[in-house]
Amino acid sequence: MRKSIASGVLIGMAAYLFLRAEKPWGALLFGFALCFVCLFELDLFTGKIGWFGAKDLPYLKILLGNAIGVVIVCLLLRWNMGVQEEAATLVAAKVALPWYLALINGAFCGVLMFLAVYSWSKGLRAGCFLCVTVFILCGFEHSIADLAYMAYANVWTWNLAWILVGNWVGAVGCRLLMMDNAPFFSLLQTKK
Repeated sequence: MRKSIASGVLIGMAAYLFLRAEKPWGALLFGFALCFVCLFELDLFTGKIGWFGAKDLPYLKILLGNAIGVVIVCLLLRWNMGVQEEAATLVAAKVALPWYLALINGAFCGVLMFLAVYSWSKGLRAGCFLCVTVFILCGFEHSIADLAYMAYANVWTWNLAWILVGNWVGAVGCRLLMMDNAPFFSLLQTKK
C-alpha cells in the first residue's frame, strides 16, 4: 500500500504543478511524477492496469492507495492562492463531457500510459515525459490526475468512473495489440 500512496502523492504534486505552471510548462513537466514512479518502482494504477489479465496484481488496492496519496496532497496544497479556482475551471470541462467522450479520452490516455511505462522498462526513459506531455496536450483523461484536480476544486463528477474504465480499456487494448504474443493477432492468423 505504501508504494501506491507514494504514487498518489507524486501525481497530486504533478497536478499542483500543472495548475500553477505557465502553459505549456505544466504539460511538459508533469512527467516528473511518472519518471519517479518508474524509478522507484512504485504502484500507479494507470501504469499497472495495462497488465490486467496477464499479471495478478492488487489493482483495487493500488487504486485505493493512489486515491489516499492524492487526497493527502490535495488537502495540504488546495489552500494555496489560485489553485482552487484554476482546478474548478479545469474540472468544469470534465463535468461537461458526455460519458462516451470521458471513456474515449480515458482510453487514449491509457494507451499512452502503457507506452510510457513499457518504454521505461525497455530503457527509453524519455517515454515518460513524451507520453505524459502528449496525453495532456491532447486533452486525454488520466483518472488519478483527474481525481487530484477534483480534490483541489472540491468538485466531483461520475465521469471519473468512465475515465477510469477508459484508462483500463486503453492500456489493456494497447498491450493486446502491441505485444509479440498478442492474442488478438493470433486469432487473425490463418492456419496453413
